[in-house]
Amino acid sequence: MTFMNNNANIKQFQWIKFINENSDDDHVISKISIVLRRDKIEAPYYMITKIRLSTCIDRAENGLIHAMDTLNHQRMYNLTEEKFNEIKSLILDIFDKDELKILNDGDEIKIDLMSKDDDEFKDLYKKYGELFNRIDVLID
Repeated sequence: MTFMNNNANIKQFQWIKFINENSDDDHVISKISIVLRRDKIEAPYYMITKIRLSTCIDRAENGLIHAMDTLNHQRMYNLTEEKFNEIKSLILDIFDKDELKILNDGDEIKIDLMSKDDDEFKDLYKKYGELFNRIDVLID
């Protein structure tokens, strides 16, 4: 499958892309949060990614089934200083500050992304696919 590497570790952004592209649900809501931190003593550089998927299914005979949570996934990474700085630079370079809220207080950078349907998710993946792929490569 395209969303796993040879060791069967889930490449989370390829996985969420696969789910969005292959879902029959009318509305798949994706929420992605990426947090880079550099403050722990035992692991000074780390990242947390959170992905949540919810669906809204519109069935004429049953009405609207709203906001059924289908996935809540979190992954934590210990990073080298080099990888931390690489991902940090990528985030600060590619994200439009007017379009997206970025929290950057020196020790933490946090971004939140959301899409409300397949087309919005495709746009997210097109804009930020380089970042998603760079994070997925960390688990190879």
